[in-house]
Amino acid sequence: MRRGLMLSVAMSIIAACGGGGTGADSTTAESSSEGETMADFFGYGNEDPEAQEAEYREQEARIQEAIRQCMAEAGFEYQPVMPPEGSFMVGEEWDEEEYVRTQGFGITTWYGNEELTEGPAVEEEWVDPNQELLENMSESEMTAWNEALYGTEEENEALMVTEVDEATGEEYQTMTGFGPGCYGEAQEAEYGDMSATEDLWADLQPAMDAMYQAVSADPRIVELDQNWSACMAERGFEYESMTAMQEVIWTDFQERFDALVGPGGGFADPFAGWTQEEIDAFFAEKTQEEIDAFFATAEQEAQQDVDQEALAALQQEEIDLAVADYECRGDYYDVFQEVSAEYEADFIAENREALEQIREIEAGNRG
Repeated sequence: MRRGLMLSVAMSIIAACGGGGTGADSTTAESSSEGETMADFFGYGNEDPEAQEAEYREQEARIQEAIRQCMAEAGFEYQPVMPPEGSFMVGEEWDEEEYVRTQGFGITTWYGNEELTEGPAVEEEWVDPNQELLENMSESEMTAWNEALYGTEEENEALMVTEVDEATGEEYQTMTGFGPGCYGEAQEAEYGDMSATEDLWADLQPAMDAMYQAVSADPRIVELDQNWSACMAERGFEYESMTAMQEVIWTDFQERFDALVGPGGGFADPFAGWTQEEIDAFFAEKTQEEIDAFFATAEQEAQQDVDQEALAALQQEEIDLAVADYECRGDYYDVFQEVSAEYEADFIAENREALEQIREIEAGNRG
């Protein structure tokens, strides 16, 4: 997901609203209430679901054809891979109340309830069109084919960079760009240079931060937070504001969850110690049922030593907090969006030139 979209989505989430700030005069903000929001300006979230899915499928078809051509130029056969209809899940409806009552915030409750997070069933049984091709390859041929498609191990390592998690201070590795090989080349050709707007967004970030600090300090939001906080206190949860709650609960629940099941959700790599060639051969030689059984067994082994009683208590605590938040919230989100829209309109007016540059670059990347 590109930076522009990430920021636009973030602006629609309550968590994006930072605390503090000097605030802005509400009369001034209201003067622009009929102006554009960031979502309006960039055209996010307004697409018809069916049209959007059709666009995604067309986009994927272009990517797959580019991969096929690239592989052919490298001397390999490749059949474009298109998922079955409906698999993009664009515009999927969801019942928020049902979600919070069964999954809370979704921090710990997915564990042991993986079926709740699965997407809708796709009637068509999907088969990789390259499966038969791979099954008839020797180990060396398969290695060469995968390296042409995804790049060599050395090429992938060259694109890895080390970053630091600001919340935990832990270092982790991530890949820059779209990766090597025909797959990465096709992705970059379709989506364009992801770094093209980085400097523009970086220049806007201080003003953007100030804008949302002003939103959080707006008297209408302050009143909402006070009412929400009083309601939560009656249910046994002490938080000054919704933002304050969101700033701590994710880390708190995740740390306690990791203490019970192990880091990374208790996931133990079932391929630890395997070579890439052995992994490739496994997927080429095994049926889908055998592959599913292999992962199911690995999952069961990883969960067998977990204190299920303590885990269930933690998950219920998360659900109780999420339900209280949902019931105390009332029209919080609606009012927040209305207030945010006023400040966003002023922000767009003051930074229109830079935002138009970003929009033009992104439109060019989308082709």
